[in-house]
Amino acid sequence: MTTLKAVKQASTAAALKAERERDMAQAMRDYENEQHARRANMARLRALRLAKEQAESKGTAAPRSTKKKKATTQTGSAT
Repeated sequence: MTTLKAVKQASTAAALKAERERDMAQAMRDYENEQHARRANMARLRALRLAKEQAESKGTAAPRSTKKKKATTQTGSAT
């Protein structure tokens, strides 16, 4: 006959195994999502680079950002 202690150990072991399997599945989903995001970003950057290279080869300048840098001014009192 099995003892109560053996039954508790078996159920605890089964629960731990199930938890490890859930953790493993979640880790795989996270890894796959990160890989998908990385590949999408690489494809986006590649498309931008190719468009820039194509524009440069045609002799036209690639569109640039119209942001202007702020001029820094120093204010202080000279005594």
